[in-house]
Amino acid sequence: MNINHWQKSKRGFDMTYNSIYFILFLAVFFAVYFMMPKVGMKQCVILLGNIFFYRFAGGLNYLLIIVGTSLVVYIVGRLMDRVYGGYEEEVRDLSGKEKAAILAGYKKRCKKVLIAGLILVLGILAYIKAGRLLKWEEVGSLVDFRPGRIIVPLGVSYYTFSAVGYMLDIYWRKIKCEHNYLKLLMCMTFFPIMVEGPISKYNELIKQFNALPKFDYERVCFGLQLIVWGEIKKTIVADRLVIYSNYVFGNLYNFAGVEIVIAVLFNVISVYADFSGCIDIARGVAQVMGITLEQNFKQPFFSKSAAEFWRRWHITLGTWFKDYVYMPIAMSPKLMKAGFKVRNRFGARAGSFVSTAIPLAIVWILTGLWHGTGADYFAWGCYWGVLIIIGSTFGKEFNRLSELLHIDTETFAFQMFRMIRTFLCFCIGRMLTATGSLQGFVLIIRRLFSQASLWVLFDNSLYDYGLDQRDFYIALFGVALMWVVDVLQQKYSVREKIAGQPLVLRWIIYYAAIMFLLIFGMWGAAYDASSFVYGNF
Repeated sequence: MNINHWQKSKRGFDMTYNSIYFILFLAVFFAVYFMMPKVGMKQCVILLGNIFFYRFAGGLNYLLIIVGTSLVVYIVGRLMDRVYGGYEEEVRDLSGKEKAAILAGYKKRCKKVLIAGLILVLGILAYIKAGRLLKWEEVGSLVDFRPGRIIVPLGVSYYTFSAVGYMLDIYWRKIKCEHNYLKLLMCMTFFPIMVEGPISKYNELIKQFNALPKFDYERVCFGLQLIVWGEIKKTIVADRLVIYSNYVFGNLYNFAGVEIVIAVLFNVISVYADFSGCIDIARGVAQVMGITLEQNFKQPFFSKSAAEFWRRWHITLGTWFKDYVYMPIAMSPKLMKAGFKVRNRFGARAGSFVSTAIPLAIVWILTGLWHGTGADYFAWGCYWGVLIIIGSTFGKEFNRLSELLHIDTETFAFQMFRMIRTFLCFCIGRMLTATGSLQGFVLIIRRLFSQASLWVLFDNSLYDYGLDQRDFYIALFGVALMWVVDVLQQKYSVREKIAGQPLVLRWIIYYAAIMFLLIFGMWGAAYDASSFVYGNF
């Protein structure tokens, strides 16, 4: 999942989060930002920082696309706000029923504006997805009109989803539109969230931008700690494990059994370390500025069911689909009517199944297509949709089966079983997409059970697949460290716990983390930093 323009800039600037250019950019940005005494000045610095980052991380052409998209979103929001302004004037002295009847007419007028905005904004994303499905060449020029070519702006899925949510919230009259275009542009191009999210709501960001706090030592320390922790996950764990898994998946006919198992496990952990590491960096950068971004991970590998897993993994994506896809479909008059008919004919449970299974199926098909446009990602979306629908539909039967088998579901052993089961479900889902095709998934399964290959655990051949013994153990140490932190994070905030320690111990931990990162991170002129795994969305 690489983006050429993100992975290696043609202008000589590598603005990936684990590059020296990004670190220098942050140093200069923070220095200028904290020199500004007023909120308005800080906002100007953020907007200029956004433009600079996007210009060099993505390119001028991509910057023009996101600015054009923001103009569409701004105009649509203002037009709907103007229409609803007339409604407020008209119903000032009317009763509730009269207001509802008049509101329907105003919403109908706004709906035309909304649909036009959605077509323009989602049309770009749909065109990109179609181009990838057809395997068109990705180019960086707005004037390259040759057939079979597409331009893919950095973070297009993230800012598109946020923009769609913003327009829908105005249409549903949940929020007021932003009248200051530059503030909307500042939210839409906020550089920490451009690479891998989280998918933020503009109204929440705007509130925080309008009340930017002064320099606070503890807040800045917490933010910098989160940045360092994210870099450790990325450069020490993810970038090492992915070398092994890519080597094996690229030569599947040469591997079997244990080698495949290790590759799958390494691939799963590397995706988590990569994605959560990027989110930690984004949240840390924002926290230094005094902005709180939504949490996107909550120890997902401790989940006990498929549904719980997706409430803990990529939380903002799940929330977006719930707010803007699941609920509108579930509450639509047609589906409610269909559920009512099924309930009357086949019983309450059948009606409930129709009311939940249909929107869930749509959500997970769309989620699969959001991640990728091939048959593998379609199958991946269907796979998770089926698991979650089965879990929500037959929960009572599973509980009864446990009672019949006299299984104590409250024991630690059973809870561990459920966590391992969920983790294995995620591994199977990852196997569907790891090679880029369903044929690759079938080959993984075949090679997995062709022979055990247990000898590789003892003959040191594992160190010949891209990682030498030193890197192998460094990666495993990093995985163990991540696991320990996640366990502790279940009980309390690790950062707050460290902050409560004596000064000497506290700074020993800080220096140890920084030195660990500098010494064992995948740095150096010979190292071509891989793009973050979700940076291609």
